[in-house]
Amino acid sequence: MKRPTRAGLVAAGILASLSGCSPEPEAPSQAPVEAEDIGQTQQGERSYDPGGGWNLSWQDDFTGTSLNTGAWTVLTSNWDPVTNNCNFGTGELEYPRAQNVTVGNGKLVIAAERTADNPTDSRCGGQFRSFYSGRLHTKGKVEGRYGKIVASIKIPPGYGMWPAFWTLGSNIQSAGWPGAGEIDILEWHSNEPTWMKSALHWYNGGQADWGTGASRGVDLSQDFHTYEVEWNANSIVFRLDKDFVSTATFGHNETEFQQPHYLILNLAMGGNWYGHPSPNSIDLPWGARKTMEVEWVRWYQPGGSQSLGLTNAGFEQGLTGWTTWSPNGTGGAAISETYNGGHSGSYHLTHWTAGAPYEAWTYQTKSGLAAGTYKLRAWVRKGGAFNFARFQVKTCGTCAAAVNNLGTYGGYTLVETPAVSVPANGYLEFGLHSSTPTNNGSSFIHMDDVELVRL
Repeated sequence: MKRPTRAGLVAAGILASLSGCSPEPEAPSQAPVEAEDIGQTQQGERSYDPGGGWNLSWQDDFTGTSLNTGAWTVLTSNWDPVTNNCNFGTGELEYPRAQNVTVGNGKLVIAAERTADNPTDSRCGGQFRSFYSGRLHTKGKVEGRYGKIVASIKIPPGYGMWPAFWTLGSNIQSAGWPGAGEIDILEWHSNEPTWMKSALHWYNGGQADWGTGASRGVDLSQDFHTYEVEWNANSIVFRLDKDFVSTATFGHNETEFQQPHYLILNLAMGGNWYGHPSPNSIDLPWGARKTMEVEWVRWYQPGGSQSLGLTNAGFEQGLTGWTTWSPNGTGGAAISETYNGGHSGSYHLTHWTAGAPYEAWTYQTKSGLAAGTYKLRAWVRKGGAFNFARFQVKTCGTCAAAVNNLGTYGGYTLVETPAVSVPANGYLEFGLHSSTPTNNGSSFIHMDDVELVRL
């Protein structure tokens, strides 16, 4: 199976060729919708056992009454700020907004409803949308490479419903689409309601696509089911309810699937997969809502230590994903290709001084971590005199750090912090903290290929 591509991830310059570029006729204003229509499916949580040899690296069970914004970002427009395009390039008919993404009763609920408001982003040139819905992702917050990614989801029935659970390569903003790679774990089409459709997209001299799927022989919209991908350096296999395996396994060595990805959940309407149907043909009556409900999302890694990918761990995208703090504006942190480049790639982080004293703390954070014991690792070169040079990790902004006081390293050397214990839904703040005295322009620290490891 090969579905139409998510053209919304290609360069914005071709957007004019996509459908949905002109206003669409709307039906009369809808009746008010009561909030209690959302998320009312009642059932016990769908159980799932990953099998022997798998450890849980991250999860969100959607407890409480609000979304964990340390893990998720909600889109609030039909303009995608990550990929810089309108309507996700597939001509989808919905306008994402925050109030259509809620948490309650132990579930994440993405609700779709018809509207006559004609919403659109000003950057989308009058491409008015006919529905409100929801879309959220974990870019810059939860990213990883390989493992078993699973969610328990109940999808909505009806023509035009396009629920999806998928990933994109974390370098999407620099590599573009399909160069970043895409893993579609679940897509559902009303014409084949018993099927979980799955696909892969990457670049191989042009757009490359591969598709598969799994069927239970029952309409998947009638209940919760688990949708998963098992992904390693050599193969990718998809499963429905664990025991229903996709019709084919993807054997690969593409670079797009050898790097960290982030997660996406969304409920689309219409679009190119349905042949660009009119808004009036979508099976969503005025005054009603249809919901995509998610009990939990989990990311497992093979037994032993597991690496949870970080944003821009190799500094190939400047300081994207990293923050530098310094007192009194003395920070001397810079990106540099000097000293024979990075440990891998072309770039690395450099803390250095050109003769003036400084203090700088370059760090990244992770929220929503699974309970466990963690270490931070990186490749480091260092020379010259410092007041202090600390590779460190801490569990809150004001907490004492677990510190590796760096020595002198003529070549890149793998260093790691002491282990720290993190509770469920935990937080870590980690990176390089250094300070140099004055008149010491030869002092430098290079850091590259940072890795957060759960033991």
